[in-house]
Amino acid sequence: MQQTICALATGAGGAVAIVRLSGPQACSLLCQLTRRSAAPEPRKQTLCTIYDGADPLDRCLVTYFQAPHSFTGEDVVEFALHASPYVKGRLLELLCAHGATPAKRGEFSQRAFLNGKMDLVEAQGLCDLIASGNKAAHKLAMDSLDGKLSNRVEEIKKRLSELLAQIEVRLDDVDEEMTPLSDEFIRQEITAVLEHIKALADTFSVGKYIKDGLKTAIVGAPNSGKSSLLNALVGFDRAIVSDQSGTTRDTVEETLEINGQKIILTDTAGIRDHALDPAEKEGMRRSHRAMETADLILFVLDASRPLTPEEQALWQDIRRQNKRTVIVWNKTDLPSARPSLEHEEAYARAEVSCKTGAGFDALKKLLTADLTEAKTADGLMISNLRHYEALLRAQTELESALIRLQAQAGGEIYAEHLRGALRYLQDLIGEVTPDDVLGIIFSKFCMGK
Repeated sequence: MQQTICALATGAGGAVAIVRLSGPQACSLLCQLTRRSAAPEPRKQTLCTIYDGADPLDRCLVTYFQAPHSFTGEDVVEFALHASPYVKGRLLELLCAHGATPAKRGEFSQRAFLNGKMDLVEAQGLCDLIASGNKAAHKLAMDSLDGKLSNRVEEIKKRLSELLAQIEVRLDDVDEEMTPLSDEFIRQEITAVLEHIKALADTFSVGKYIKDGLKTAIVGAPNSGKSSLLNALVGFDRAIVSDQSGTTRDTVEETLEINGQKIILTDTAGIRDHALDPAEKEGMRRSHRAMETADLILFVLDASRPLTPEEQALWQDIRRQNKRTVIVWNKTDLPSARPSLEHEEAYARAEVSCKTGAGFDALKKLLTADLTEAKTADGLMISNLRHYEALLRAQTELESALIRLQAQAGGEIYAEHLRGALRYLQDLIGEVTPDDVLGIIFSKFCMGK
């Protein structure tokens, strides 16, 4: 925290690059490189010339943010200069030569957290915002960055803290001057907090798909129209389509946005009993692996012909996966010979024609249906595994407290479980997070943030 750090804050490409400087020497380094006698007026851009010895390096716009009114809470300087690789690299060299140190990944954000400019949930929301690639992931990140998720956790923590305080003050009341709390009141309060935690934790199963993308495997027999389905969904010829069966020998992956959600589609090789050659055999092995690792399976069937024994066997395999599955009846533009599929009524179904485009609006709604439903009453969701694990641990402690309360254990016993739950909630927002954990969290940030 006593060292001044610097880093490039913008990616490759573009005409303008930003170099960020933060720490106690930021103002003096600015003056040295621009030959100014004093720092420019805070929070206003100033045109300056950066000097490399006697020669000018670049003319750029400089913004000075005086502590504590900056992103990190320290003195911060941002140079908006021409995006020449030489100019960017040389400015960083000059800053380091005059006493600055190259910033580590996420070090600016870590300093903002340590200086109380944001809590850990908000910091991770910032990281997610930079990585967000679709509308839904962007909203999740903004809810964290804007403090909405932190506020919800604080509300839960406050209610639990107030209950714990009432219990502890009575534990210290050796003269029994205070009115005892009834077991029913304590049970109601713990249950209420537990329900709030469960509601938030239950959104993770969908929140992680929104953040990372819903991995969707397109499976079926050869020539059922899997590659045509992929091409129709992505809007261009991503996979080779042929009347000859077994054209696809390897998995083909493409990422797209459907109804504001990130979908990772994987077209797989057709699965049948007998492979024609080793390449097709390896393709089918990869198809099974894609199906096993998928979050959603699209089982594509040709509605213009009866089911084959291979498709019946594949259907049994899909059902054993016990994953969300959509049955896609393809080629509905041809005369129908659609057979019955065992337990088909228990699964979502879509009828499409890759040739005419019929049925694709309904299919897209099915793909994203579950991603818009799992959220709390005010629309909050979690997508971070660390948050989820902290909530689960807090939930376990509260459940243990209820068991102890039911067993008429002493107040000291179930109060300790309440303290444990409170510690996990504090860890979630970063109040008690160890330094080594912080290092791991912020190392996942991009450079310059």
